[in-house]
Amino acid sequence: MFLLNNRDVSALLVDPTNKDLYAKPTTPANAVTASTGSTQATGVPVTTAITRVTTVAVAGDALTLPKAKAGMSLVVINAAAANSMDVFPAVGDSVNALAADAAYAITANKAVMLVCPVDGLWHSVPA
Repeated sequence: MFLLNNRDVSALLVDPTNKDLYAKPTTPANAVTASTGSTQATGVPVTTAITRVTTVAVAGDALTLPKAKAGMSLVVINAAAANSMDVFPAVGDSVNALAADAAYAITANKAVMLVCPVDGLWHSVPA
């Protein structure tokens, strides 16, 4: 249960369009290997609210985010020792001020929260 001012706000954490991805509590994806395809189409799909990548064999290996729906949030962790990884939005979406479909890079040993204020747009909050 998540409390805010002594009120249960757990229902706010559920995206009604994708209950499997945003249901509470969530089981994080751990020990994920980023795709060596390094493209939006071949990126490993992000399917949990928290994704911890431990293997990025080559800089630019990739993940692909789900469609951005207003109110969603995700945490992506690059726990790799040395390589930066790319995080692609879903087709037609964008991250920050990048062009639609452009990759957002997360350096090694960094975590990023991605929040969606409006459909089709992720904003990053670096850790």
